This record gives sequence, C-alpha cells and structure tokens, in this order.
Amino acid sequence: MALLAMLACTGPVTGQMAVPRVEKAVMVEDENPLDTLQDFAGTLGLNLSQTALENWAGGGESSVAFTALCNLKETREKGPRSSGWGLDAALGLLRQQGGWRKTDDRLILTGQWNTAMQHALKDARLSLLVDARTQFLPGYALVDGLPDRNQRISDFLSPGYLVAAAGLAPKAGKKSKLFIAPFTGKLTVLLDDTLAAAGAFGVEAGQHTRFELGGYLRWNISFDLMENVTWTHQLDLFSNYLNQPGNIDVNWTGLLELKVNELLRTTISTHLIYDDDVVLEKDPARTEIVDGVATTIPARMGPGTQFKEVLSIGLSYKL
Repeated sequence: MALLAMLACTGPVTGQMAVPRVEKAVMVEDENPLDTLQDFAGTLGLNLSQTALENWAGGGESSVAFTALCNLKETREKGPRSSGWGLDAALGLLRQQGGWRKTDDRLILTGQWNTAMQHALKDARLSLLVDARTQFLPGYALVDGLPDRNQRISDFLSPGYLVAAAGLAPKAGKKSKLFIAPFTGKLTVLLDDTLAAAGAFGVEAGQHTRFELGGYLRWNISFDLMENVTWTHQLDLFSNYLNQPGNIDVNWTGLLELKVNELLRTTISTHLIYDDDVVLEKDPARTEIVDGVATTIPARMGPGTQFKEVLSIGLSYKL
C-alpha cells in the first residue's frame, strides 16, 4: 500500500512499461480516465525457396521464389475515444522458365476511430472505418500456364477499393471483434485506360470509377488453437443498396500461424472473394471439330468464387 501511495504521488507511470502494466497502473493506481494507452505491434517476414536441377532424369524445372510480408498495427485509447490503424502488405514472386510470375500481391491500409456511447448502448461505440486496398504489380492472363504480357488484367489501383463506413462497434471480446455499418460508401477505381474501356471490375465501360452505397459488416477473430499455434480470420460483407442488394460481396481471409521459435514461423494463409461484379473466365476458349468443321467455342464468362492459399515457411520478426 505504501508503494502504491508513492507511485500515485509521483504522477502517471509511463517509461518503458509494457501496455498491460500501463493499463493496470491507470486502473488501480491513479484511475485517471484521460490517460493515453498505446499499443503497437508488427511482423516482418521473408520466405525463400530455391530448386536447382541439372541433367535430372526425374524431370522438373529449376526455380527461385520469395515472399515478403509486412503487418503493422497501432491502437490508442484516451478516455471514451480510441483509434487504430493497420498496414497489411505482401509481395511474392516466382522465377521459372526464364520469367517471373506473381504468386502473392496485396496492399491494405485501414483506419478506425471510435467513441464510447454515454447513455444508451453503453457497451457499444460509434465507429468510423476507412479501408483502402490494391496491389503493387500488374497481373496478366495465363496462356498455356504462362503469363501473357499482352493481356494485362489488373494493376496498381486497377482495381483499387476504398470503403468508408459509419456504424456501431459492440464491445470487443478477448477473441472476437464486430463492426456493423448501415451507412457505407464503396468506391472502385480503375486507373488503367484499357481496363476502364473494357468495363472491368463492375465499372461502367469508359469510366474510371464506380460508387456504391450500402451496408457493411466486419468480423475479426483471433485465438490460440494450442501453444504456439494461432488462428486469425477476418470476414467482410457488403450489400449495395442501389443495385441488387441481395448479391452480397464477400471478402474472407484466414491465417494459421505456427511458431517454431523467435525467428522461424510457418504460416498458411487463405483468401476467398465473391463479387458479383467481377467477371471471371470459367472455361477457356477452345476449338472443337463439329461435323468435320473446326469450330471455335468462346470462353464461358461470369461471376464466381475466387480462392487463394499460400503456405510459407521462413523468417519472421516480431516488432
């Protein structure tokens, strides 16, 4: 008790204390609701693989591949207000058959600002969320399993997505966090003139942007499956009030992380997307012989579910 009294007299405790200890000092020692609590965390990763074959009777191809990862986030709390931002970036390249292919590519920036409800819904917060995402490098259509540099299907800010959502964030639990926004604007951007002229990614042909107004939900979960094994997922749902609101855009990511030691980690990441406005090639164009005549069957196009899975083993440094 004497020690607590001395600490209270000397003012707020900051210095080199970790965030959980600062929270305890605020609640137990001075109980000052205006103290600022800050938490910063991040992960930098690099995964490498290499195969070299020379006169190998079993067949195969030499290859070099790498994936660079960066995940940063910071949260601040001061009284009834809190804020946070996050950066999630990845770039993976594979060199095979004398050329480079892209295996992973994303750039996501997120910011969120919250204020606690004073009377009704005390366990909820008014919240504003801004989410911007795109990619670093161009993407190309595959022809015979190889990227065709003459058929660019995506690029930096082509598409780019910007979501601004206002709603409620119920009090977060230890493992789960929910955000519900009945008022949400979604902007799709196409800087590439060729893609804009083709009306790609739901943007009207000849236009470079498309605006949608709708409702939005984000659900985050993070917990330990067992010692040194962590599962994290994020589900984003968006409904466009102005056009076919029953067609829900789905964006789901999952990450299974297995920690070997302080530097070595294995991760399995999954990414599922469904967007009714994105037209995919479901069956490629082909040539068939019909009644002795070569007939070209056009590609079958339409919306569909996109799925990606990446297994990574390499170096990971926690900030």
